[in-house]
Amino acid sequence: MKIELSDAVKQLLTRLEDPLFVRAVLSGQRRNMQPDYERVDIKPVLIKDELKLQIVSSDGKKDITKNVEMDFNFEPLFLSGYANLQVDTTTESYSVRVSKKDQAIAGISKVKLTRELSHDRQKQRMLPESNQIFKALEMSDMLGRIKPTKMDKYKQVDEFLRLMSQLIDGQISDQKDISIVDLGCGHAYLTFAVQEFLKDKYQNVSILGVDERLDSKEHNEKVATKLKVKANFVAAKIADIPNQKVDIAIALHACDTATDDAISWAVKNNSKIIMAAPCCMHQLQTQVKQSPEPWGLLTKYGLVKERLVDLMTDSLRAQILKLLGYKVDIVEFIGGEHTARNLLIRAVKSDSSVSDIDRQRYIQMLEQWQVKPYLATLLEQELKAAAQI
Repeated sequence: MKIELSDAVKQLLTRLEDPLFVRAVLSGQRRNMQPDYERVDIKPVLIKDELKLQIVSSDGKKDITKNVEMDFNFEPLFLSGYANLQVDTTTESYSVRVSKKDQAIAGISKVKLTRELSHDRQKQRMLPESNQIFKALEMSDMLGRIKPTKMDKYKQVDEFLRLMSQLIDGQISDQKDISIVDLGCGHAYLTFAVQEFLKDKYQNVSILGVDERLDSKEHNEKVATKLKVKANFVAAKIADIPNQKVDIAIALHACDTATDDAISWAVKNNSKIIMAAPCCMHQLQTQVKQSPEPWGLLTKYGLVKERLVDLMTDSLRAQILKLLGYKVDIVEFIGGEHTARNLLIRAVKSDSSVSDIDRQRYIQMLEQWQVKPYLATLLEQELKAAAQI
């Protein structure tokens, strides 16, 4: 809603004094104004049993930290030219965006945050360790602390949610309902975490977990009952799952061509967002008998060849998605307990056109290396149709 900037700032400053205040973020630059820093973060800290406010100012290269009293006058800072102002409490996020016409647009949304008063800066987790799902999944102890043996899994889930939220905010944040399909869900750590993370953002979060193992299905249904949540699980091959509406399709460390099965299913069901973290990859490895020069300098070493072809596999997957109308990036991800792979393919459905040079580069890569990705076979009809547009 539109609001006078001075009134919006008063609302923000009032929330700084709230006992439930968690953090404030100032960023962006208003038209014809130049604030001193690119970004300013404010949070409460406990120093020698005394509550203070910590201000971290960043110019993009380094951070400057100072601690001030609770009655510090923040009004000049909030009016110094930042275009995006946000103050979060444990239950509510109040944000203000200043347009190019200097109009303030305010919004309020529900959140679930933990008030952390440690003096040292800590990474804000997407779901706190004490969340009920981690107890139900036997990842946390009686005190709500993640077990040491499950900490890697917890960090993996946290990073996935962080990377997913970046796409949701810009793609499907205005929907009332959202549908998620987890392809190769295993014991559904990620499935339940995604549902928990999104439940306050949407009126209805539809969840489907797919895994070939019947014992995984039975385990996950018991966890869903324990959590009293609605989540569907099936024991089946990905290719056998009926077509259905899906907003986000995820596949975490599905082995070898199972990643391709997941991406293919997601594309054929017009998934708006696809997130796939590949695992072991053998299909293209067996096809590379010889390499075009001068790549032989690398492929003559077995280990280097293996890693090179792994990267080629993921790059070709990304290019296929691009040819089918997705905006794609490949980002660093935390490896799972069974794999050292640490890449995540993120794809967002778009209306952008595909250039001839993108098609030519893809074809040239296949011809020069004499390979055909399994994903290209699965999506052969879709690729042919896209080439005619």
